[in-house]
Amino acid sequence: MKLRSLHRRHVRDLLASQRGRLSKNSVRLIRATLSRMLGDAVEDGILMTNPAQGLPRRGRKSAESITQAERQQRIRPMSLEHLAVFLAAAADVCTHGLYTLFLTLADTGVRPGEVFALQWEDMDLAGRSFCIERAISAGAVKSTKTGERRYVDLTQRLAEALNRWQAEAEAEALMDGRDLPPWVFASRAGTPLDLSAVTKRFKAVLHMAGLPRHRLYDLRHSFASHLLGEGAPITYVAAQLGHAKPTTTLAHYAHWLPRGDKTWADRLAARRAAIEVGTRSWHQTGSAAGDVAELPETTGAGGGS
Repeated sequence: MKLRSLHRRHVRDLLASQRGRLSKNSVRLIRATLSRMLGDAVEDGILMTNPAQGLPRRGRKSAESITQAERQQRIRPMSLEHLAVFLAAAADVCTHGLYTLFLTLADTGVRPGEVFALQWEDMDLAGRSFCIERAISAGAVKSTKTGERRYVDLTQRLAEALNRWQAEAEAEALMDGRDLPPWVFASRAGTPLDLSAVTKRFKAVLHMAGLPRHRLYDLRHSFASHLLGEGAPITYVAAQLGHAKPTTTLAHYAHWLPRGDKTWADRLAARRAAIEVGTRSWHQTGSAAGDVAELPETTGAGGGS
């Protein structure tokens, strides 16, 4: 079809034909991609309006929207034991660089695209942190999902692994007579790694280790759920993950917040009990001195509130 012949009903018919055949998320991505392309056509003056924009009508829930329950089902973090087995297997069968990449995902919770865009100048290994200010998506370097930079804390083991990897990468570049690529995790050609290739290796390690199926993104979910399980503040977890608001973190990972721990309730009760003891002491002293005023009596049915 020619662009100028495209109308909203064509877009609605296309989406309707895919529902039931594809997942809700796939249909949503089709609509989003089409809307982006047609939006470019509007900017170029080819179209007057974007036929895919605003579907469905305001006030009506999108048929391809993902419910909170479905979103929760897609989050499948590894257990602490499974993550340990995975990292041990990766250390045995992967190159040092690929193992360090998996460890970075597991110990920081950054998005895969953000890891692929990491550069050596972003590192502060002595201070155990690095800066996330870009991501790679579909082979192109872009800003982060929120458009903002953030600093991510590193575990001691990750800082040491990155330090060893940097030394190894510099030595290899020197032996080959070439410059060290700016990317922390680069291909042999010196370009950023490809998501599909890394995902393939990730699945191979899972299979070799006898672990259940997971997505590469589940390393991010594992980091968040394990951190929350240790009682980390939701604001700290949100900052590490790069969520614009802690409510986003809560919406995704509320299921993994600790439950049944009486520590906080007991601390609150102890604090209140201490205040009540002080109040009773003051009340007794004040009553003896005649300093406590009596409350006025209420008059009538509506005398007090």
